[in-house]
Amino acid sequence: MQDDIVKACESLSIAYARAVDFRDYDAFVELFAEDGVLDVGRPINGKAAIAKSMTKRPAELRSRHVLTNIFIDVVDEDHARGISYLTLYRHTGKQSFDAGPVPFTGPAAIGHYEDRFVRTAQGWRFERRTLMLAFRNADHF
Repeated sequence: MQDDIVKACESLSIAYARAVDFRDYDAFVELFAEDGVLDVGRPINGKAAIAKSMTKRPAELRSRHVLTNIFIDVVDEDHARGISYLTLYRHTGKQSFDAGPVPFTGPAAIGHYEDRFVRTAQGWRFERRTLMLAFRNADHF
C-alpha cells in the first residue's frame, strides 16, 4: 500500500506541472482538496480561490515547471508529505503565442515545493503546496 501512496503523490506533482504549463486550469484545481492551500508567495485557501487566482495568469506567459528529486514520505494511510525540486522557465511576451521556441536566458527560478497530501473521496489531493525559492531571476518577475 505504501508504494501505491508514493506513486499517487508523485503523480500529483507531475500533473501539477503539466496542468499549469498547458493552461488546463480546471484539471489544476482538481489536484487540490476542497480546502487545500496553494502558497506560491501568499496562501490561497480553497479550490474556489485557487481557481480564481489562475484566471489572473497573463495570457502571454509561457512556463515550464521542471520537477526533480521528488520524495514522498507516507505518514499514514490517509496522509503523506513530500518535497520536489523546481526549475522554472518563463517567458512573458507576445512571442509566447508562437508555436515555436522563444528566446530565454536561463531559469526564472529554482527552489522546491513542500507538500502535504491527503486521501479524499476523489483520491489523493494536495492538502497544501508551498513554494520555497532558493534562486530567483528578477528579470522574469
